[in-house]
Amino acid sequence: MQSHEVMKEVLRRTSAKQVASEMGLSLSLIYKWAEEPEDASGASGPLDRVAQLIRISKDPQIAQW
Repeated sequence: MQSHEVMKEVLRRTSAKQVASEMGLSLSLIYKWAEEPEDASGASGPLDRVAQLIRISKDPQIAQW
């Protein structure tokens, strides 16, 4: 499952407005995280960034935290 698919599932169970409000982010950014990226390179959302950190550091403790 790709990160945008995970975010879609999260937003089915949790209000995007609540996520945006509590994280201090725009609602459009939250919805963007749930869209399929146009360009597959780079990190588009928070889950992609966590995956990059784990790959770079080779330390799964990042996800466990």
